[in-house]
Amino acid sequence: MIQPEAKPLIIFLTALFSALFALPKLINIAKKINLMDQPSSRKVHASPKPLVGGIGFVLSACFASVLFVPATGLRGLWAGLSLMLVIGFFDDLKELGHRQKFIGQIIASALLISLSHVMLISFGDLLGIGDLTIPTYWLSFLISVFCILGVINAINLMDGLDGLAGGLAFVAFITFAIHASFADNQTFLLLNLAFAGALLGFLHFNWHPAKLFMGDAGSLCLGFVLAFMAVAMSQGENASIRPVTALLILGVPIVDTLTIMTRRIMQGRSPFHADKHHVHHIFMRYGLSKTVTVKVIIGFSIILCCFSLLGPIYKLQDWTLFLVFAIYFTLYFISSFYILNIFRFSLKIRKNHSTG
Repeated sequence: MIQPEAKPLIIFLTALFSALFALPKLINIAKKINLMDQPSSRKVHASPKPLVGGIGFVLSACFASVLFVPATGLRGLWAGLSLMLVIGFFDDLKELGHRQKFIGQIIASALLISLSHVMLISFGDLLGIGDLTIPTYWLSFLISVFCILGVINAINLMDGLDGLAGGLAFVAFITFAIHASFADNQTFLLLNLAFAGALLGFLHFNWHPAKLFMGDAGSLCLGFVLAFMAVAMSQGENASIRPVTALLILGVPIVDTLTIMTRRIMQGRSPFHADKHHVHHIFMRYGLSKTVTVKVIIGFSIILCCFSLLGPIYKLQDWTLFLVFAIYFTLYFISSFYILNIFRFSLKIRKNHSTG
């Protein structure tokens, strides 16, 4: 009989070693069926990479979860996750249209809400005037679907450099697990550690220079599971965290996506038009290596996650933590308009210094 206090470590290691075992075998399969990510003008890799990382870590996390996590209340998660995995796989293999993927995300979100009874009913006391609650069921349903889709696509858009999306998600799962431990919520503790362990195994192959990519099968599933954690852990009478805590934990991908989409709209383009204006593209364009860029962005996420942990430790009010998020968002948004000039100025200074 496994002792309860040993389960967190065991589930983490089970998922980790399952991923380390499965991924090399999946690489060989990917090469045989041509499930490869080909280089292009929008991508930074120069040679084809197997698109099986997502399949590997999702199956590894699910395997560990089946062994150690009670299934109660998780039917919607597993149903929606299965759909996301299938859609992502076919998109990686044949490149589905945006409309097909969008419809699939909506159906997966609806399955999550209806089968696991997980939805947003309150945003917490963000403004210091009391909890901001959603008045009706259908409005709550629609807002929940919108937010889940937002997180899914935020993670998908961050999957642009070796180790970036996986590293951000790993930090998020570990932080959610710590919060679940604070709240003595064993189910969410184990579930988050299962995905964290599987991701660590994936990052062993995905860190620069990557041997494989997660593909849409990975990024869509990651976003879906993180959205589930954010909503399920922050809502209801038995909530483990406040809604603003989830906002901080996922702050980096959310803020980057909101900023990029807002800038595209201001420039008269579609907010979904792909380009190379994400912060990681800009960092690389002006001299930072891929690895340094990834470490800097993950560092931002770690800082926000640490702020989220101060909430329960020091009993901080929601509006205080929301102020931290608002300051980060404001600084990020404003700097995104001037970062090119900042880099040009710094490069000019470095050039003058080197020739002086």
